[in-house]
Amino acid sequence: MAKHHQPPASETEAVNALDDALVSRTDHRSVVDHIFFQASQQVSHEQSQAIARITILGLVMLFLVTNTALNGLTPTAAENLAVGFSWLFYSLIHLWWTRRYPERFIGRRYLAIVGDLVCTSYVTYSFGLAGLGFYPLFLWIMIGNGLRFGPRYLFSATLIGISGFLVANVLDDVLFQHPGVVTGLLIGLIIMPKFFLVMIRRLAEANHALREQKEEAEYLARHDRLTDLPNRVMLEDRLGLALRKASRHGSRPAVVFIDLDGFKAINDNFGHEYGDLLLQKIAACLKASVRRGDTVARLGGDEFIILIEETNGPSEVAAVVEQLFSCVGRYYQLGEYRAFVTWSCGVAIFPNDGSDSQTLIKNADTAMYRAKASGTNQFRLYDPAMSSEVATQLALRDQLRQAIETQQFKILYQPIGRYPAAVIDSIEAQIYWHRDQRGMVPLSEFSEFIELSGMSATLGKLTLERAVTDAAAWRRAGLSQPIVHVEITAQQLANTNFLTHLQRLLAEHDLPTSALALQMNETLLIEDSDPVTAMIRALHETGIRIVVNNFGTGYTALRFLTRYPIDRIVIAPSLVTHLPDDPISCTLVEALLAIAERTRIEVVADGVDTDAQLRWLASRGCNLMQGARISKPLNTLDLEALMREGSLVQLAQVAGQ
Repeated sequence: MAKHHQPPASETEAVNALDDALVSRTDHRSVVDHIFFQASQQVSHEQSQAIARITILGLVMLFLVTNTALNGLTPTAAENLAVGFSWLFYSLIHLWWTRRYPERFIGRRYLAIVGDLVCTSYVTYSFGLAGLGFYPLFLWIMIGNGLRFGPRYLFSATLIGISGFLVANVLDDVLFQHPGVVTGLLIGLIIMPKFFLVMIRRLAEANHALREQKEEAEYLARHDRLTDLPNRVMLEDRLGLALRKASRHGSRPAVVFIDLDGFKAINDNFGHEYGDLLLQKIAACLKASVRRGDTVARLGGDEFIILIEETNGPSEVAAVVEQLFSCVGRYYQLGEYRAFVTWSCGVAIFPNDGSDSQTLIKNADTAMYRAKASGTNQFRLYDPAMSSEVATQLALRDQLRQAIETQQFKILYQPIGRYPAAVIDSIEAQIYWHRDQRGMVPLSEFSEFIELSGMSATLGKLTLERAVTDAAAWRRAGLSQPIVHVEITAQQLANTNFLTHLQRLLAEHDLPTSALALQMNETLLIEDSDPVTAMIRALHETGIRIVVNNFGTGYTALRFLTRYPIDRIVIAPSLVTHLPDDPISCTLVEALLAIAERTRIEVVADGVDTDAQLRWLASRGCNLMQGARISKPLNTLDLEALMREGSLVQLAQVAGQ
């Protein structure tokens, strides 16, 4: 964060702070301005004081000379002229002194204060009772020097001023003739400087606070609050400077665009405070991993940019990026949680991938998206062909958003058959996109893109509400009540209000929880977070069935079968499709069926498209199957007709053979 100055601890420190603060900043000033203590950019406060003194003394001397010429030279007039010319001469010397030796000011300032007050005391004495009219001049000198040069000069000026005023009024008998008036004025000389001293201290504190606020505002305008890294503003400044330098010296700076994989899931599952903690740890690691002179910046969210200066080309950039990858591919401890962190990284190098900062950042971002599409913990160098792919993805995102607004999504239901009874055991709600050019397209084709674009929760909510509505309608129509499988997303499961919303939805449609099964991919369970576990258990306790979809691909961890209250697993179609010809697939599926039998978990084989697959699964005790050989996905009218028939004809044909 910004560097903060400690507030003045004493009046002396306040003096010094104000002494430094009271410097000339204004433009050219007139002589009248100098009389009122306003220095110019070319004239210091001391010089301004000297000019004001010379001007005033010049006017006084003009009056004395004119009066002497008209009334003659009396002893008093001669004395006044001698004092006046002496002080005018000193004032001229003082002005020269301030210009010639501006840094030698301490003794000179005290001498000026003493001289001004002695001269004022003499004038007060000379005019007798009328000399009290010069009282404001005492305040002007005492307080004016305090405002110009700080309270330490005000102390001395106050002591000398009070002594001079008192001595002058004693010598001319005014104190004895008008003690009340003189005493009141003396009290004013004592109190007024103290008042101004308090004002000066407050001015010093206000000046300090304003300077601190300005510095902090300037710092925050160029730095990220959470990580203390440079933000986009500072990054673009440094990148612009690096590109100008590269143009002169022939170097090849690079922009590395980093986006954390699955950061939203960490925020949703653990909470935003843990997400912030992770970002801070990643930022610290990045700063420790780059070379001296390189810049690590945070754009916002989970996006970071590293500016690599002074490189000779891709090989040197790759070496730096390899060092950066030491920050990921490992677990981070976030309080009581542990998160395995990966990222996607794109690189654009000057000048081939862009000749200005905006183009380099955009192309590095494009390369990052290509890396993310290739899997986790990947990095890619920018290639011009990537831009057209990203443009296509952006167009797809806009089409999906428009499809949501115009209700282009349809829900179809694919029956899950029970063998050998050949009846509908349950149905899976599947969301399709009705695209004019391609017809009904399953959204599973865009699942990864939808997850990355942040639209999965919206589409999941749409599917769930429609499935509950249809199931309630079938119940009111007296049709058979197959269990409805509905896919839910990580975003939905991480929402602490999800259970409340679901219970309200079921109550509105008078649908029992036993009619619903929530499907989730096993990759969602791999997070192994307490909030996810608590939500799954709470859902199961209400009577809703928990189904793990696409089981047996990628991240399978058998301990999840005991950690979570799982009712069913759905074997991934990628394993079923090679049955019964592929020995490895056969072995894996047989192992899954054996484990499920011992753990009393039901198994659904998805992707059953041939009689051979159906018979092989049936012979191994798998009696719940889904796929084209059982039934294709159906709209509500066709599904209702199938419910009335009560039998899956194709499954019955195989069972009867």
